[in-house]
Amino acid sequence: WFDRKLQAVDHLCFSRSPLLSVYADMSVTCKEYFDPDKSMLELVFAPCSPLAGGKVNWIGKSDEDIIDATMGELTRLFPTEIANDDKWPATGGQGAQGQAKLLKFTVVKVPRSVYAAIPGRNKYRPSQTSPIPQFTMAGCFTSQKFLGSMEGATLAGKLAAEVISNRAVGNADKPIKEIQQHIVDAASTFVPKQPVGVKGEGAIAFGGGYTMGKKEETLLKESDPVQFDAAAAEVAMSK
Repeated sequence: WFDRKLQAVDHLCFSRSPLLSVYADMSVTCKEYFDPDKSMLELVFAPCSPLAGGKVNWIGKSDEDIIDATMGELTRLFPTEIANDDKWPATGGQGAQGQAKLLKFTVVKVPRSVYAAIPGRNKYRPSQTSPIPQFTMAGCFTSQKFLGSMEGATLAGKLAAEVISNRAVGNADKPIKEIQQHIVDAASTFVPKQPVGVKGEGAIAFGGGYTMGKKEETLLKESDPVQFDAAAAEVAMSK
């Protein structure tokens, strides 16, 4: 929540920032948050850990660390509007023209939610047509032109429906996308693991987001400890 209106955003934006993948000024785009004088930004800060292709394990960082990094990125996206605020060191390079200061914030963590879109990964996405008779795949993990997202899932569903419709009229299936040979080789030695299972009853336990307290952080460490290991190592090295 900012103390004044940001003038550069009037719709949902996909960002050129390596950390803020998508953002919107909710005071403009949603009537529930409408405010003619102040902006309320909602942002997707991702990727949040090395597991998702990022360079920093943000999931294990404090809310203040995450907000400082966010403010630093916002100075790049709104170079003439975000103020130089002593509370957030990442804004230290801002000039006198920027006036907007942060009033309050909330951080909602969704582990393993959004991954880094790096070159060369689309070859690992399977086609909607599969080698198993009558088995068709959909979902943002399948081969389609968007990120792992709602848009990607919608497009993948449309492509899967086309496969089924094509079969229904008696046409041959489209070619199955080739599976990379090293994936086939690795599958021969794969050892299934027992799932960790659901820890707790909060949103994170079921794949959602949550504003973390100590209880939620403890449960997440139990179910997904690797998210915190790198962050703990970083803290230890900095001391």
